[in-house]
Amino acid sequence: MNTWHTITVIISSLNFLAGLFIFFSSFKKKEGEGDAKYRWFLRVAGLLFLSVALYRSIFVSSYPNRLAWFDTILNSPFLIRSLAFFAELSFNGMIAVILLKMHRDTAAANGGSGLLGRAGTVLPFFSWGCIFAAQFFAFAGLITQYNTPFAIEEALWAAAYLGFFPLIIVGLRQVKRQVIREKSCKLFLILLAIWCGGYLAFQCFYALPFLYFAELSQDIGKAIPQDALQLAITGYIKTRDFDTWGGIGFFIWHSGYFSICSWLALLFMTAPRKRNQ
Repeated sequence: MNTWHTITVIISSLNFLAGLFIFFSSFKKKEGEGDAKYRWFLRVAGLLFLSVALYRSIFVSSYPNRLAWFDTILNSPFLIRSLAFFAELSFNGMIAVILLKMHRDTAAANGGSGLLGRAGTVLPFFSWGCIFAAQFFAFAGLITQYNTPFAIEEALWAAAYLGFFPLIIVGLRQVKRQVIREKSCKLFLILLAIWCGGYLAFQCFYALPFLYFAELSQDIGKAIPQDALQLAITGYIKTRDFDTWGGIGFFIWHSGYFSICSWLALLFMTAPRKRNQ
């Protein structure tokens, strides 16, 4: 357990240092006004996500079960959930902005017809809005300890990636037709297609029906204590017991969060975009 924690912290630290390198080195590149704002957003959002990932790799937490790695308020599940609010909006905001940029660039190159036409402008905002709404259900689940808010949260996450997926598929078709030729865009679209496809398959065919919505009946008759918010902040359980944390499933998810997601964030920080041919 301690070895796993040490390795995770080292990986997250290296990811954060790589993010700092991308953040500062990109200032040396000359950019137009539009590209400067685009790059600036991705640099800041990426570094924010990597910062939270590093913090959460140190202070491991399972906020649905109010578990903490250390017995300190810095490991409070409510604090971790608050940090996740900014990290998750940043990560998915990067995806939305890059897809929106590709849509506008391909529209400019094809006489106004970009990724999925007008839907290419709407879907990134729809998906990011789903992620934004999901955050409040995550807080509600943490405070009330009801399963229903967590089920709604996860359903909104699935809806968000269902919104991203058509844009990714159309983008890959644009790559095949050589409308989009940049290697950074190709890599972005391929990796995101794998990520979204795997995530949606897991959510729609396993997690939502068999984990989240299957547990809703447990909310019937459950009372919310008057000090529910205080308990969410200070009522955590310090443990390093493998089974208590959820066994191998939790550790696979947790390890992936601080490796694969961080590597994707580093890719997003390089600002994939279509250039004029």
